[in-house]
Amino acid sequence: MTNPSDMRGTDDAAALQVETDHRANSVLEGMPPSEAEPPEGDARSLESIGRGELLRRRFLRNPGALIGMVVVLLLILGAIFAPMAYQYEPFERDLRNALTGPSQYHWFGVDENGYDIFARTMVGLRISLVIGAGTALLTTVLALIVGTVAGYVSYKGRWGAFVDGALVNLINLFLVIPSLLLLMLFSPVLQQASWLWLIPLLAIFSWMLTARVLRAMTQQLVRTEYVEASRFMGVNPVTTIVRHIIPNIASWIIIDTTLGVSAAILGETGLSFIGFGIQYPNVSLGTVLQAYNIAAPWTWIPPAMVLAALVISVNLMGEALRDALDPTSGSSRV
Repeated sequence: MTNPSDMRGTDDAAALQVETDHRANSVLEGMPPSEAEPPEGDARSLESIGRGELLRRRFLRNPGALIGMVVVLLLILGAIFAPMAYQYEPFERDLRNALTGPSQYHWFGVDENGYDIFARTMVGLRISLVIGAGTALLTTVLALIVGTVAGYVSYKGRWGAFVDGALVNLINLFLVIPSLLLLMLFSPVLQQASWLWLIPLLAIFSWMLTARVLRAMTQQLVRTEYVEASRFMGVNPVTTIVRHIIPNIASWIIIDTTLGVSAAILGETGLSFIGFGIQYPNVSLGTVLQAYNIAAPWTWIPPAMVLAALVISVNLMGEALRDALDPTSGSSRV
């Protein structure tokens, strides 16, 4: 019970209110204006910033993003225009200057077969970029279809569980298949038609882990209220996946696709280096490195540096995208 002697009158309450306000005001007066209350103009500007502008600011604030974009842009421009302006072709021989170092005529030097290393590196960079980007996009599409379908139908009764189990078993099957041996077997055969066949060949053995992650993310989203409401209203499942599920996992998909470019480039380079990748009359960074001579560093250091710069730059951009899209990261501040 309340002791009547502890009860205060209206005068005491008014005095206590004045004292409290005075203490609060004294604390605010000692604080800098930026900590006490944000300026009205800044508050309005923050409210007017859209999601796209906010992500752009976060992304460009990261120094790694700027470095990665500049390097990737320079490499793309070099791959497009350098072979047009350079005086040597990738398979043009200069046996008189075979195994000579960099000069004003051969910028990266000449290998033991008489091929200009700079010409081969730029043409090979062009093919490696196409394979890397194409493989990453196709891998994302395959993983997105399998992962979202498996995650969405897993709660649809007996048949949904059956389809989900079948797709999970398909993922596990591709995970245990010796992909390197199959790539070495089919790559030379398919490239007799076109080197572009290497893109689906690499993608078909690269989508499994991404699909498993997307399946788990989709299973979490299926239990949300807006997805359940869409299902109860009889909305087409494809429409529900496209409108409600994919937009909520788009940030992770973008990051994974960006990082997948560098993984695909390294995969193609490794295959070409051991002789099962890009074949004559085409050339890639792997085939350039295949003709290395350990006693002549210029035969392998320049193409290796180009490859390293490309992979590191793409990874820097992927890390910057992850920081920009992740609200818990330090760069998420405006």
